[in-house]
Amino acid sequence: MTKLARDPLAPEGSPRFVRLADGRRLAYCEYGDPGGRASLYCHGFPSSRIEARLLHEEAKGAGVRVISPDRPGYGDSDPDPQRTLLKWAEDILGLADQLALHAFDLIGVSGGGPYALACLARIPERVRACALVCPLGPIYLDPVRIEMRLVTRVSFTLAHQSPDLARLLHGGALPALIAASPWLIDGVRTLNAGASDRAALQDRLAREVLTRSVQEAMRVGARGARQDLALYTQPWNIDFGALTQPIALWHGDADNTVPLAHARWYAEHLAGCSLRILPGEGHYSLPLRHGGDILRSLEAESFQAGPWGAPADISRPEHAEP
Repeated sequence: MTKLARDPLAPEGSPRFVRLADGRRLAYCEYGDPGGRASLYCHGFPSSRIEARLLHEEAKGAGVRVISPDRPGYGDSDPDPQRTLLKWAEDILGLADQLALHAFDLIGVSGGGPYALACLARIPERVRACALVCPLGPIYLDPVRIEMRLVTRVSFTLAHQSPDLARLLHGGALPALIAASPWLIDGVRTLNAGASDRAALQDRLAREVLTRSVQEAMRVGARGARQDLALYTQPWNIDFGALTQPIALWHGDADNTVPLAHARWYAEHLAGCSLRILPGEGHYSLPLRHGGDILRSLEAESFQAGPWGAPADISRPEHAEP
């Protein structure tokens, strides 16, 4: 496999581990500035800790320490048969405590967005600020799910209504096929991509990181992915109206994976949410092109927000729509 890093000092994705209270191991990687401001990264679906490698150079420049764990059942993190969306906050708390992080920021990307919100709901006293990047909305709600493309909507509906069939389709030989055929991952990603995403994905490092991240997610099977599919389509038990922490929400209006309607739903239901709509950007091009802006927005949110419940009035990038 071609080396991931352009920067010879960049991490390669080899995991570190913490042991959680229930005995499970949680795997994680660190990127960016090791002495910088701590941000815990919630990866997408299906993905792994390696995804945060995309922010390495930007995080170094912004003075941010990005800590990216595998969710249970993905990569090198032990599975958790009792996993729920809200229980993820306990894993994050265990990781933060063992790393001696009294306070930290959250970054939730795509399918990691719901998990970042779970942390805001369960451990708000530890979170300084949160960035949601192209986040998946609460698709257990019909008006939110219906905004997705037909194929994606059918996949989520299948996971909810026919779990046995979903296990058959997302288990068996699928993980082995993905591990042996990176071209398949690239093909599926490109098939759904708009013009902006296709252009951004011409970057060889970006393609390699994204592909390696999915391969790592499936390396020990598809259990983590199947759990995510099931959890996304069940009630999250999050009181969105009670989440008043500062949240910077970034979304492109050319996103073919998670529709812009999901971001607008969050903006209407999260009191502390500042929505930035970037014209022409897609699901991959936005974080690839604006990683530095996203990381710097976290510091702006937490310093200007004041007490929880008083959302920040921060300047938006000049190319963003209010």
